[in-house]
Amino acid sequence: MVTLVNSTKHLCRYGMKVFFILVLFGFCALPAYTQENLWKELNDKTTALLQKKRYADAIKAGEEALKVAKNSFPSGNTCIADSMNLLGILYRTYGRYAEAEPLFNQALNIYKESLGSDHPNVANVLQDIAEMFLLQDKYAEAEPFYKQSLGIYENVFGPDHPSVVNVLNRLGEIYQDQKKYAEAILFYKRALAIEEKTLGSGHPDLASAMNNLATLYYYRGENTTAESLYKQALEIYEKEYGKDHPLIATVLEKMAEFYNGTGRKSKAKQLTARAKKIYSNYPK
Repeated sequence: MVTLVNSTKHLCRYGMKVFFILVLFGFCALPAYTQENLWKELNDKTTALLQKKRYADAIKAGEEALKVAKNSFPSGNTCIADSMNLLGILYRTYGRYAEAEPLFNQALNIYKESLGSDHPNVANVLQDIAEMFLLQDKYAEAEPFYKQSLGIYENVFGPDHPSVVNVLNRLGEIYQDQKKYAEAILFYKRALAIEEKTLGSGHPDLASAMNNLATLYYYRGENTTAESLYKQALEIYEKEYGKDHPLIATVLEKMAEFYNGTGRKSKAKQLTARAKKIYSNYPK
């Protein structure tokens, strides 16, 4: 408004030609501010669409956000890295790994150069890269990225932070998928210990960890430990949600598999029937 008023005064004094020159320069000064705000709006829109699982729309917004970021910020600006990483996540969701990987790598380099190698943003991208490899069952490639991110999270946030727990569970998953159950148990047990310490012994998040850990012990033939963990998981869920919640059915199914595999067919049949009854009350 001020620019336009001042320009009008100049018009009166110097004529139409000078006015248009000033207006031109005025509009040249605006895009930097306007473009930055447009980038933020697009980036926020992309994030919101991702959270709503509207992936196709999110990709369109994310691609536009990255284009605006490159036009608005100097090369190496972390805002460009933000858009690259977000778009990489979206491409990864669609299985477009060849497009996701270079975006992740570029974002990683920008964060390292701008923020330092031990910044949480670096750890976040390392984890995103690891997730991309894990989704492709490339365990050898995923593992070092998870371990690098784990080291950063531990140094920055301490050993009991939720980010640490998430990576520990992912590392456990890598070993579990490769049937390296002893190694998987070590990571799952540490994650469970942190959650018990930070959340309390009756928190429902523990039940999921116990259920997974019980299955690993079962696969290793440590049936007494497995059964105890299954029962603890079931007790926590029932106390938190009642006896007919779908999460309870997930534990019942695993317990049924366990009892069936250890020769207790009748018990397994009862639990399977109970799980089916719960699911019937929650049609998909």
